[in-house]
Amino acid sequence: MVEPIRAGLLQERRGEYLMVAQDLDSRFEALREAVRLVPTSPPSEERARVLASLAEALSFAAREEEAAAASREAITIARQAGAEPELGRALVVLGWTQGVFGEFEDAAASLYEACQLAERHADSDVLARAYGWLSEVLMRADRLEDAAKTSLAGRESLRRLGLAGYWHETYMLSSAAEALFKLGRWDEAEELAQQALQASTKARPEELFVAYLMVATLEIARGEFGEAQAHLEMIEHRVLGGSRELARMYLGLLAELRVWQGRLGEAREAVNDGLARVVGTDEARSGRLACLGMRVIADWAEQARARHDLDDVSAAIRAADVLASRVEAKAPNPLAPGAIPIPATPAVVALWNGERSRVHGRSDPAQWEVAGAAWLALRRPYPAAYAQWRQAEALLATRAPRAQVERTLRAAHAVAVQLGAAPLRRELELLAQRGRIQLEPTADPAVPEPERPSVAASLGLTRREMEVLALVAEGRTNRQIGQALFITPKTAGVHVSRILAKLGVAGRGEAAAIAHRLGLDKQ
Repeated sequence: MVEPIRAGLLQERRGEYLMVAQDLDSRFEALREAVRLVPTSPPSEERARVLASLAEALSFAAREEEAAAASREAITIARQAGAEPELGRALVVLGWTQGVFGEFEDAAASLYEACQLAERHADSDVLARAYGWLSEVLMRADRLEDAAKTSLAGRESLRRLGLAGYWHETYMLSSAAEALFKLGRWDEAEELAQQALQASTKARPEELFVAYLMVATLEIARGEFGEAQAHLEMIEHRVLGGSRELARMYLGLLAELRVWQGRLGEAREAVNDGLARVVGTDEARSGRLACLGMRVIADWAEQARARHDLDDVSAAIRAADVLASRVEAKAPNPLAPGAIPIPATPAVVALWNGERSRVHGRSDPAQWEVAGAAWLALRRPYPAAYAQWRQAEALLATRAPRAQVERTLRAAHAVAVQLGAAPLRRELELLAQRGRIQLEPTADPAVPEPERPSVAASLGLTRREMEVLALVAEGRTNRQIGQALFITPKTAGVHVSRILAKLGVAGRGEAAAIAHRLGLDKQ
């Protein structure tokens, strides 16, 4: 005679094994069979368990509405049965779905309760996911300070459970770094990102990818393109073959790197690939990626106009229309049908509109002013300064009063200098030169007077590679270089390999000899 509860739990366990085997269709069959077998009455811990497992599986497949329904049923039964561990699991899924649907306050409440239950029962898996999603929800709600504090609190809770050095710590530190980066606290963000790499002594290499992506984010924003390229190359193949979210993050960073480098074709490919990986209703991410795609197309259109290539201008406009249709098809915006195909914050919407005005050759200073003010209201200095750059650019093109241009340009330049955002700063200083506008004097101008290129520059060495080469010349090992520069030994090794290739030498000794001979170790 079949015992329904026992049979249902065996099916639930089978579903877990099928997840490891990545047979997702069979996993759903097993979990739905588990739910069918375990009786609905009386309310039981076992019924809550199989429903929570089904809800988790649905959430991993980005089937948000089904996941929400299963998690709510599991929560009701878990409360009735007093099954707190199962309640915590179901609350994590409910909080995740609420966050995806933009119900941030409800999501935070669900996830906070899940954190409390997981701590009470020392459930490290639920605790890690609950804190991770709580931090993510707070970031989506633009509560960045709270997000950073939550991530660091989660790290300490997990360390108390004996999980120091595992992927959980990497994730929490990287999440806190992301929030601080958005707040413009880049030095603190870099410190936490490097801690994430160094603290994760028990994490598998692929579990460090989120930290490498955070480091690359900082490097791109600071103009350390060689270093960012090295980090992205380290994780490219395994990220693209792994989770959709990591792949989307990677492709967004690659697109941003390529657009700053002026490699617009590659940037477009990365954006299109990234948008193809956005699933379900998770448009908070795709909105920003779409804006980057529109920026790439706008740059393309502007370059075509400068060349008087009308065919290319028309191609760029068609590409912008295709991108708009593609995003609108994913999630039409009910607030402005037919106008803004991104269901996102006013800041993202204004950014989208500003970029699209550039595509059509009439960059709208009013729209860029709205975008800058919206990002400043969110305490996001970097995108605000970007919007002010575009606003100043548009004001110059429309022959606006000089005082208005100067005020906007100087405000953006002050932020770029304070952040160390070298690529943005360079664009602002070049714009000031073109407009004959005097910026506030700084000790280290980003656009110096022309001078003879240094030996290092002629060899193609970046600033970071110069630092690594100086330490190689001192005879330091990769581990010692990593300790000195707050990078991992593996990252140091990547830099050393690139240096050897650029110098055309076979080993560290030859590189050190060239460094001493040319004085590169003293620059």
